[in-house]
Amino acid sequence: MSDLSANWLLRPARVHLIGVGGVGMAGVARLLRQAGFDLSGSDMAPNRLTETFQAEGGRFFQGHAVAHLDGDVVWAVRTPAVGEDNPEVAALRARHVPVFARGDVLAAFTRQRRSLAVAGAHGKTTTSAMLVHLLRKAGIACGYAIGGETDFPGRVGDAGTSPLFVCEADESDGTLVQYAPEIGVLTHVEWDHVERFSSEAALLRCYRAFAARCGTLVVRADDALAMEIAADHPRVIRVGNDAKLLSAQSDPGGQEMNVEIGGNLHGVRLPLPGLHQAWNALLAMTAAHACGVSAFDLSDFVSVGRRFERHQVSGVTVIHDYAHHPTEVRALMDSVRALGGRRVVAAFQPHRYSRTRHLLEGFADAFRGVDALHLLPVYAASEGRDRGVDSDALAVCCRKRNPALAVRYHPARPELVEAVMKELGPEDIFMVVGAGDILMVVPMILAQLKEKEVSHA
Repeated sequence: MSDLSANWLLRPARVHLIGVGGVGMAGVARLLRQAGFDLSGSDMAPNRLTETFQAEGGRFFQGHAVAHLDGDVVWAVRTPAVGEDNPEVAALRARHVPVFARGDVLAAFTRQRRSLAVAGAHGKTTTSAMLVHLLRKAGIACGYAIGGETDFPGRVGDAGTSPLFVCEADESDGTLVQYAPEIGVLTHVEWDHVERFSSEAALLRCYRAFAARCGTLVVRADDALAMEIAADHPRVIRVGNDAKLLSAQSDPGGQEMNVEIGGNLHGVRLPLPGLHQAWNALLAMTAAHACGVSAFDLSDFVSVGRRFERHQVSGVTVIHDYAHHPTEVRALMDSVRALGGRRVVAAFQPHRYSRTRHLLEGFADAFRGVDALHLLPVYAASEGRDRGVDSDALAVCCRKRNPALAVRYHPARPELVEAVMKELGPEDIFMVVGAGDILMVVPMILAQLKEKEVSHA
């Protein structure tokens, strides 16, 4: 466990952020800036988040090098995607400058506030954003830090003016055990992050440590592992029992929900299709209700970036989603089916070699219903190729388990985009799926679709 106490955050100092272009790191950076810290940061390439970081006073360096560090750095923060062999991390360690994980800092922030922490294998980003939306609609200007770009002030993080603070608490690096929220939400429990947790039991120990530190724990009653973790907790709200989803009817624009919370019935319009989104919304509403909120308006909720993000160009619907686990891909497919019986083309980039090997058959099955699947090489996220398998193995597995599915492997994005553009037709749905840099396919496809639209006008 980190020795970063909340008191460190009361003493503004010179801090360096390694991997500041990541969405989680960008949120931490903004909170530190708002607290008066003098910041610098580095990442392999500039992006929209690093541009904002610079515009708000941070010094950005492209690449990772010892030259980016000066003698004034008091402590540093690193993204989970950066290991101990990173040159900046190694240099700071050699100087005995503390280097904390992103989760260390975020957990310390939550200990300064009345915090609500959303954890779980799937859905925590969207659930966190829905919770912030509901609180702010109720006039509670809560602070937040979420692992996705939102339409709230600050987009990825904001101190707010209320004592309440909502955060997405990530289990992937083990820092989940440091949170001690007034209200904890456990969206779903499933074994993942095999690069850190060698067994399901090891992961469950992490979740149990988190649950034990929550004042109130909100869990799904239909999630066996979540209920097992909550079994001995003195104050549990079971979503599905104590709060109920009475009905959810999806349509292309979202869904109509009927729920019962605190003994009262509510009709709620959610502009996202899919049953999993209805459950995410009910988790958020239940946590908001525990904070005193009694009215639940999600009708104008704007989805978090890379979470069922939709674009419509030249008759083609392009859907961008962060799904990187078979359970998430299956949920995404359910939402896509709600859009109607249309031809579906998907592009997928697996995240981490170890996860791809561990969940190979699950991924192959998750894409059932897709008419064509295009694969990019695995996004390594600091792993070596020897830790698992690449996308060529997934292509073989997909063909074996789904003989009717057209599967193609592409070594790089330009080849994938060229192949996809040759087969996309009007009214098709094109899904861009994965947590890595496959996001760069989206503007490439949109630009070519717009060009095609203009040329046919």
